[in-house]
Amino acid sequence: MKPESALYFLASIGNLFLANIVIFRGRRARGALPIALLCVALFLWDMGEGLFLLTGEKDQHWHHIRLIGSSMAPAFLWHFVLIFTRREPSHRKWMVFLYLATAVFTLSTAGSLFVGWLGRFVDGRIWNLTYLVVLFPFLIWSFLLVRGRMKELDRPVERNALAFVAVGIALGALTGFTDLTHILWARIPKMGYVGSVLCTTVLAIAILRHRLLEQQSPLRRFFVILTLAGSAVFVYVILTNAIPERYHPLLVFGAVTGVTLLALYRMAFLRLYEQGLRRKQLALIGTMAAGVAHEIKNPLAAIKGSAQFVQKDLEGLEGRGEAREYLKLLVGEVDRLNGVIESFLAYARPLEPKRQEVTLHTFLAGLVKFQSTSLPPNLRVETFLDPEIPPLSADPDLLTNAVTNVFRNAAEVMPGGGAISVSTRTVTTALRTWAVIEVADTGPGIPREVMERLFQPFFTTKAKGTGLGLAITQRIIESHGGEIGVENVLPHGCRITFLLPVRSL
Repeated sequence: MKPESALYFLASIGNLFLANIVIFRGRRARGALPIALLCVALFLWDMGEGLFLLTGEKDQHWHHIRLIGSSMAPAFLWHFVLIFTRREPSHRKWMVFLYLATAVFTLSTAGSLFVGWLGRFVDGRIWNLTYLVVLFPFLIWSFLLVRGRMKELDRPVERNALAFVAVGIALGALTGFTDLTHILWARIPKMGYVGSVLCTTVLAIAILRHRLLEQQSPLRRFFVILTLAGSAVFVYVILTNAIPERYHPLLVFGAVTGVTLLALYRMAFLRLYEQGLRRKQLALIGTMAAGVAHEIKNPLAAIKGSAQFVQKDLEGLEGRGEAREYLKLLVGEVDRLNGVIESFLAYARPLEPKRQEVTLHTFLAGLVKFQSTSLPPNLRVETFLDPEIPPLSADPDLLTNAVTNVFRNAAEVMPGGGAISVSTRTVTTALRTWAVIEVADTGPGIPREVMERLFQPFFTTKAKGTGLGLAITQRIIESHGGEIGVENVLPHGCRITFLLPVRSL
């Protein structure tokens, strides 16, 4: 086996490893789907090139399969960079154009496996020139976007993460450029096999070290996934020698299709399943709530009324101060228990937002100003509100409840002082524009085992908490057709993000 072929296989193992890490550990992270599909495209490129070299460059099918993966990579990389650098709104039209161009280019490249004149087009210089003119500039643009974002940030940790991504893009683009131009100028050596390994390594470091996926995995699980990825590539290479040559491309497409479908299932369909399961749980809780609330609220009202009557009767008697204090405590605990029941009912009953036009900038400015009046002096509040966000169709009362829950939680985790920042922006996907509300604090962050249960009803780490605040917040955001996410912010702190739909195509 040639060293170049071995390096391509090594890179394909790394690509498959990263794809599985993203699929299984980062499916809730924004940008997870394009980076997973990018890893699949790079796997297709590296595997095809490795097998092309292994067969002595005699089987052109592997060369064409490699070019299929190469065709898809710029679009997925550029989409990931737009999300990562928060440039989706201003570059939305370019993203649509790139995906359309990529679809046409990839389909014509795939057609070379079956149509003779398309095969001649792919094997000739026109394919390379088209790639260099249409797709390759987006790789350079991705690098420039990351560099531009680095200049906007002043936090060393985030700048370091961007630096790793920039280096990975630069390595992949430059070495891939040598492969594209080799057919045009034979004196330029092909360095793609070196860049594949280096690019995969740098991206792995960026994703794992800087937690770009918003979740952490035990080191043992990393080794298991890496072993599975290596085993898959090894078994595949063995199978290519055991089955007829004409079926080799089907093996590659079967593997890529399997990983892609798994990614879509984990990132889209599994979320729908979880939402359906949560609706069933809510229906059960609602049935229980009606009976439990009726049985508890009436005795509570009687206890509170009796305590207040006795408390009033003791006001004129001397030496009854201790009894009055106990009665005051009793009334307070009855009120707290009644609040728990109200929270329980609020979570269980169906939410039907009474929508009206909400200007997010004005709405949040007033809400933050009101909440700031009750904060201790050692807590400061910062706002970064975008006045250009279009008005939302939302229920202002429910939205107030959701933001207030998160804001108060942020204040409670910083008894020694700190900062709370509230910011807004817009992000754009292929079919929808979202308004984003971010509430971040400089507290201790959230442990991984707590993060996984954060939105479960009745789960709390507070001594007197009900565990329903964030669960209700999640229901409010989802009732508006939105999403909620949470992540730790390095070096310390936590950020909760609301995504609310603005408009659809």
